[in-house]
Amino acid sequence: MDFLSLTQSNWFLVGPVAKVLGVVMNGIYEFLDMFGIASIGLAIILFTIIIKALMLPLSIKQQKFTKLNSIMAPELQQVQKKYANLDKSSPKYNEMLLKQNEEMKEVYAKYGTSPTGGCVQMLIQMPILFALYQVIYKIPGYITKVRAFYEPIVEALQNIPTYMDNADFVTLAQQNGINAAGLSDSNKLIDLLYNFDKAEWTKFTEIFPNLNEYVAKALPSIEKANYFLGMDLATAPAQQLWPGVLIPILAGLTQWLSSKMMQTDNGSKNSDDTMGSTMKTMNIMMPLMSVFFCFTFSAGIGVYWIASSVVMILIQMIVNKYMERIDINQMVEKNIEKANVKRVKKGQKPLKAKAVMNVRTIEEERELEEKKEAELKERVTKQVEKSTEYYSTTQKKKGKLASKAGMVQQYNEKSEKKNRK
Repeated sequence: MDFLSLTQSNWFLVGPVAKVLGVVMNGIYEFLDMFGIASIGLAIILFTIIIKALMLPLSIKQQKFTKLNSIMAPELQQVQKKYANLDKSSPKYNEMLLKQNEEMKEVYAKYGTSPTGGCVQMLIQMPILFALYQVIYKIPGYITKVRAFYEPIVEALQNIPTYMDNADFVTLAQQNGINAAGLSDSNKLIDLLYNFDKAEWTKFTEIFPNLNEYVAKALPSIEKANYFLGMDLATAPAQQLWPGVLIPILAGLTQWLSSKMMQTDNGSKNSDDTMGSTMKTMNIMMPLMSVFFCFTFSAGIGVYWIASSVVMILIQMIVNKYMERIDINQMVEKNIEKANVKRVKKGQKPLKAKAVMNVRTIEEERELEEKKEAELKERVTKQVEKSTEYYSTTQKKKGKLASKAGMVQQYNEKSEKKNRK
């Protein structure tokens, strides 16, 4: 259970990033403390806003790739359909598969991007996101003043020679994910104390009554820092049903709204669009996962989750406005210019700008097709309604297949007579 430790993270890549973010978090808390409003909850919210704002350029790049991907989708699907019926048993299967990949690369190259264009931003963001969780989840490891609340208690505890041999204390530690071997480490002990709720603090002072004075002195500062809107941020909402239950509910709701905001037209209306169906599944599963995680993890994680989703909604609105003002053709031309610089360095021929389709025309044609399809459905619906209305005035018996066929026939004959006149 060592991975549950609240001390600083030492994960590969994540650890160094978490240290940098921890400095930011500590600075925010110190700043709030200058005004007498030191609060972990408020610090988490401000921390989230700052980090998400710094990641805005990555979000814009991600949206640009998504926009281009929606434009490229019809051409990519044509290539996929062309090679959809490849026979794996055929001796030319591998050769045809390579041709398919080459043709798809040509489509990406035509727009000055690559299949991995959207992955770069994701790879950059992943260590940052994991580091964010580490900082929020391991507050005492990164906020100096919060850690200082627990240090006098830990020092007094370690001055008791037999504290590690106390069976009740060992059980209490194990219930909070700290094994007996870790009780000799002051960092692990701070981890343990940070996890305590009110009942566990009471149990702790019953086990070590000599520490009651230290606990009584530290608890007011601990509660002031940890409590936010009536909730203990170090305790899971599952252990403080009200108002703690609001955390997972709001986390799920804001995650759902954020997912809806991030949905973009992927250029495909087909039900067999794997990426589209995957995104729909993710948009359903992510809010449900948010509810589960925020119900079982510490409430501080839930506050971060909510703040993150709200900030992402606002950022998405800004990015959408920004993307509306971008000329897609100009964006493609810039991408091609950058791609040509790389191609020249590799000794390859530069791409010709004439090879690029007018993406605005593509979008207009797609919108026109959708409009025609909607108009056709509307005409069919009105025709059925009118034929039903006409038939209801006749004397034919309802409910039989023949009578229904006669209904449509009568209406069509009537329409043909009007057209002849």
